[in-house]
Amino acid sequence: MEGRLVPQHGDCVRIGKAQVGVVTSAMKSPWLGKVIALARVDVTHAEPGTVIEVGQLDGEQKRLKAVVCTFPNFDPTKEQVKGNYG
Repeated sequence: MEGRLVPQHGDCVRIGKAQVGVVTSAMKSPWLGKVIALARVDVTHAEPGTVIEVGQLDGEQKRLKAVVCTFPNFDPTKEQVKGNYG
């Protein structure tokens, strides 16, 4: 996601005016150094690289730009944490 604002559980995921999903969790990733979120997104818009927006109800209806991607925080080979496993 772009920016430093962390979306909340239940924030809507939109493409234009259409709601295509909902945020289930989000946080600032210490490993990636940016905000990441998990969301349930309609399968027709779940292709990696799809540009989406996360809406936050704050009186002005902010839209946070985001891109659908694979799990960048998943490290099946444990390359980033070698030595932490015995």
